[in-house]
Amino acid sequence: MICSLGGTPLEVWDALTSGKSGVKPIEGFDPSGFPCSFAAQGPSLVPSDLGIHPRDSRIMDTPAYLLMKCTQDAYLASGLVRASIPREEIGFFAALGMVDYEIDDLLPAVVKSLNPSGELDYPSFYSRGYNEIHPLWPLSMLNNISFCQVATSLNLQGENTVFSPHADSGAMAVAEGMKAVLEERAQVALCTGVAEKISPCSLARAHLSGTLNPADPTCKPFDRERKGTLLGEGCGTIALELYSSAKKRGATCLASLSGYGFACERGDGFLNPTPRAIRLGMEEALARAGARPSEVDLVIAHGEGSVAADRNEIEALNQLFSSAFDGIHVFSSKGAIGHLLAGAPLADLILGISMVREGFIPRTLGTSTPEPDLRFRLVHKEPVRKKLRKVLINAQSCEGQAASLLLEAL
Repeated sequence: MICSLGGTPLEVWDALTSGKSGVKPIEGFDPSGFPCSFAAQGPSLVPSDLGIHPRDSRIMDTPAYLLMKCTQDAYLASGLVRASIPREEIGFFAALGMVDYEIDDLLPAVVKSLNPSGELDYPSFYSRGYNEIHPLWPLSMLNNISFCQVATSLNLQGENTVFSPHADSGAMAVAEGMKAVLEERAQVALCTGVAEKISPCSLARAHLSGTLNPADPTCKPFDRERKGTLLGEGCGTIALELYSSAKKRGATCLASLSGYGFACERGDGFLNPTPRAIRLGMEEALARAGARPSEVDLVIAHGEGSVAADRNEIEALNQLFSSAFDGIHVFSSKGAIGHLLAGAPLADLILGISMVREGFIPRTLGTSTPEPDLRFRLVHKEPVRKKLRKVLINAQSCEGQAASLLLEAL
């Protein structure tokens, strides 16, 4: 895992349990034209340190570097580098967001295509101006190019799929990896999700979607004063394998994934999933694992901090856990690491593994006065020590999709 709080799961966990936030003023470009100028940007990565050839880096950017580092780290940590597993038995499933162009990539072509009045002359652009664009530039706009480069670098030849672009796609990547392993289409599945680069284009998209906080540099999940989310950069990668197979080859088993669920429904004039869709996604994940709501100890909520999305998730949680509020705690990571979009559920899944193994729930940063409608126990004032057996992880898109994953202690 890598995000604004660190470059490994342990670094991120230590920072999170210390109450640190990765949200800072945006660097790398001038965000003064945007209502929101804060985000949780990830650390800078040097392509050569990741074994990336300078030629290949021409069509790669921040998400590709994050994806490369996380997948390499997971590959090593899961012992695949020394395992005698055929390369075609290792699957690769990824959730990737949008890839944005840099103005400098197109500016020389535009300048060469201006007429005497300073306007863009399209005949000039198509006859000669376009030659100023690097021939590999169109490839850099395809998010699965970085996926292919990572697979090539690790010689991954098994089943593979790319999902895009919102948080539900990260859960889809995990679910597809689970199915591939259970159906014996792969012995091991690497599942990953990576955030978009924080750029003028990504900021503009978030503002246009109505989810970004324009008022202050704080994401406040489930708070009565919440005004929106903040973007984050980061990536998470896990390796999935049958328990029997992992034990046979001596791999370290961290936790178990036992269920997943999806639903899609949005209300009139509202882009986020309805309470019904969120509840159905959670119910399907529990049903697939043969579990009941009363058995869930913790929900790592989508909890993005926007008014409408949080309201719907509150209602869905209130409905599903109406008879189990004494035993259920809820946590959201977005106040600390921002909204990683396609990478959000992978980051939450990895944090959930740490919570299960440590018996510890960090506090939800940014939230001070929870919504009065909350009937569950939001961990926000102080962290909670608790033995965790089952953890439900929620993810949503801004187009009506809702997803849930069920994580269990071994």
